[in-house]
Amino acid sequence: MPVQHARHQNLRKVLIQLEREGIEGYAEQAEHLGNVTAGKLAAMDQGAPIDVLFSEHVEWALHRRRGWMDELHEDDPLEA
Repeated sequence: MPVQHARHQNLRKVLIQLEREGIEGYAEQAEHLGNVTAGKLAAMDQGAPIDVLFSEHVEWALHRRRGWMDELHEDDPLEA
């Protein structure tokens, strides 16, 4: 499913961004994002489905526009 592929790609980018900011490991990242447990975050990072509510929450928590999690962003210079 293309939306799930985009969500997984974007979740990985989000987790890398958090690591760069010193928020490392699923427990710290889950606490920072809120609305998710470390186990659920790990499962989603490893391929479990990412639901709409979590996607929208990530967009809100990280000040991304609505729908950002559902799109691929390879050509976006801000995503490097």
